[in-house]
Amino acid sequence: MRTNRLSSALVLSALVAAAPLSATNGPAERGKAAVAVECHRSSGLINVSITNYRKIGNVHIEVRDSKGALVYVEDGKAMSEELVRRFDKGMFPKGAATLTVQARDLNITQAFTIE
Repeated sequence: MRTNRLSSALVLSALVAAAPLSATNGPAERGKAAVAVECHRSSGLINVSITNYRKIGNVHIEVRDSKGALVYVEDGKAMSEELVRRFDKGMFPKGAATLTVQARDLNITQAFTIE
């Protein structure tokens, strides 16, 4: 009985040692971060996806219109490698816009058009 427990423990420890130490859904390379903005004419929503190779932490999000006026700002904290936001298009003026995302590891600006 004791031998079975010992062999089971050895097999389990071998499996744990063989598994990857860190598995993330975001970019795997150190220093890699990405921001994706999806704004389709047929949808009433703007989808923003922020991914990083480690926890994002404190994040500052700004959206500015074509004239540079601030139309949306958010300060928050993301405790994972990915942060997703969905905005109603009705909140923003139509035309060109710029999304800026600032966090510990990233400072990315992405232009997009609201139709």
